[in-house]
Amino acid sequence: MSDVTTSGRRVSPLRNVVRLLGPPVAVGVGAVLLLQFVLARFQISGIIIPRPTEIFEVMRSEIFIEQIGLSVWQTWQATLIGFALGGGAGVLLGIGMNESKLMRFVFYPYVVAFQSLPKIALAPVFALWLGFGLTMKFSFAAMLAFFPAVIATLSALSTVATMRLEMATAFGARRGQLFMRISLPSAVPGIVSGLEISMAFALIGAIVGEFISPSSGLGQLLLTYSESINVAAEFAVLLVLMLLGVAQNKLLFGAVRLAARRFFEPA
Repeated sequence: MSDVTTSGRRVSPLRNVVRLLGPPVAVGVGAVLLLQFVLARFQISGIIIPRPTEIFEVMRSEIFIEQIGLSVWQTWQATLIGFALGGGAGVLLGIGMNESKLMRFVFYPYVVAFQSLPKIALAPVFALWLGFGLTMKFSFAAMLAFFPAVIATLSALSTVATMRLEMATAFGARRGQLFMRISLPSAVPGIVSGLEISMAFALIGAIVGEFISPSSGLGQLLLTYSESINVAAEFAVLLVLMLLGVAQNKLLFGAVRLAARRFFEPA
């Protein structure tokens, strides 16, 4: 059944899908074909860069499909838990520091100090404290997701137009109303941008945790293929990671859109 636009013209769902996915898919296919041609033309060894056909052949194998299914779930589980904890805590702390000068005075120096640490080097410390299981992976992912969310939230709320707040205050708006009706809706784009980075960092944190963890996951699968010098399989896992990152991004935007309709749009 066709959809009807506000102008009265009917636009089929298939055309919408083609319009949204067509350009990026076309660019991706073109890049793959170009890479295949260059590697074949200059006879570059598959140990250095595997051909796309070799990567797709690996991805079609039953062994890879069996391994990748469980590994994706293990990694995504740690990523989503870590993002929910780290990103959520970061947004809350950013809101608190914006609303309270005392909180900002107390916590902001620590946020800056911890942000300057080489966090990847802390992975062995997390393993020592929490073991090598899921808890360590999502805790490390949460730590990486925390800081972008804090900074983005604080920055977005700090840039809300002061004139709008003063005008609403003059008309009798209370502090809670100012936050829910003006500050938060105005800051949503900036907060979402920070959460995008947080989600990507959470995935990186989960992978790093799996590098030092004997449990399953995409990180361990990468190490296994690396030790056996199966470069095509390594690239196949990296491709799956890229697709997982895109899926997470779309999931985040879908959740934000639903929340915006629920809380910010008038009935």
